[in-house]
Amino acid sequence: MKTFTFSALSPIQDFQFLSDSSGYILTQTGQLYRFTGQHTALVATPSEFIISHFYFRDHNHGALVGISKVAEPPVQKGAVGAAFIPLLLLLWLIGKGRRQGVIQLVSCLGGLLLASGFLLSCSSAWQRYRTPDPTSPHATVLTHAPLMRTTFHQYFANKGQKSFLALTDNQGSSWETHSLPTNFFPTALAAVGRNFVVGTYARQEAGSVPLHGDGDLWLYGSDATHTPQLATNSTQHPYCIKLSRGVTGLLVSASDSALYVFGSDRMPTLPSTVMSATAGNIYILPHSLQSPTRLLDTPDTVDVQSLSLAQTGELWVTMAGRKPHLSHGTLGYTALPTKRLLRFTDGQWQPVVIPPFTSFDQITFVPGTSTGYLLATTGELLETRTNGETWHPLAKQAVRKLHPTPEGVTWLQEKNQLVFYPIPGK
Repeated sequence: MKTFTFSALSPIQDFQFLSDSSGYILTQTGQLYRFTGQHTALVATPSEFIISHFYFRDHNHGALVGISKVAEPPVQKGAVGAAFIPLLLLLWLIGKGRRQGVIQLVSCLGGLLLASGFLLSCSSAWQRYRTPDPTSPHATVLTHAPLMRTTFHQYFANKGQKSFLALTDNQGSSWETHSLPTNFFPTALAAVGRNFVVGTYARQEAGSVPLHGDGDLWLYGSDATHTPQLATNSTQHPYCIKLSRGVTGLLVSASDSALYVFGSDRMPTLPSTVMSATAGNIYILPHSLQSPTRLLDTPDTVDVQSLSLAQTGELWVTMAGRKPHLSHGTLGYTALPTKRLLRFTDGQWQPVVIPPFTSFDQITFVPGTSTGYLLATTGELLETRTNGETWHPLAKQAVRKLHPTPEGVTWLQEKNQLVFYPIPGK
């Protein structure tokens, strides 16, 4: 085990080991550092945005995402939704009818009704792309083509906010900065092959601006090894996968060649789509990003907070400690007593309790091994070497975040300590 203390830095927000003693650190003040042992070097990053997430697929190639530093004051009472637009149009038509006569009003209303009828006729077309998964009542198989070109996707309550991506191929010596085609918050970042995948969440936190559980995946890179369509991808007009749910994390799994997208449950739309009409807060795509794909639904409407795959193929998740709640017309959260740990086995979700622990922040398994690590909400770290059948204490200090590596696990403890812990035999 190796421990690295960076007392001269601001509290660490996130980190990534690229070897057993080197990698990158992101501080809570938004500064990125490269570290080798105890030595750190500040990496100059773009000034246009505040970094929220970073990921390096090797020592040279990396990506940053974040939002603009200055944004216009947001709309305080929510967004103008699509369902409100027909009402505005109807009011405008009524006003127009008063001025120009009843005939014009009737004509316009007729056109509106025809358009509404068209929308309704198309609203069920998505059903042919959805079939039950015979392996589980909690899973659905989708056969629509997920990759698409799309226009700017916005949440009106995020008015003035801009989202950014920056790419480097020289360890951060220089960056190529691009605006994301959305004003959603970038909330997850990963690499599939030589491409980067950005996950977004319209608004994850509740407050003066209502939360909004919509989100997308944006693809950056033109590596067409697994996905021929990406040969024509561009940073100006990237391919998109519309999710109709907010993203809290991404897992790229080599064991089953899949991308796991997890977060909130569906956000209904009008008209419906196969994604917005199908329950599920875990979306599973092959590395090709082509159909068929799967949606997996956990119990209740709680966000998935972390997800990992055991060597047995079983899926483990930790759930958020809050659930959406509508109060006085505003969507917010209500607190839950614990953050549950769930295990998906034989097509069913099973709650897991490991006395004396009942609430958990994060679960991760080391790929290709029976070893896994579980972070309790108390900050204690547990280890399994039996694919989760038994667990034992490993660390009792204030552990805050875990990241697996091919050789073991790394974690952040206290405010500024990083630990590299190799598993036996590695």
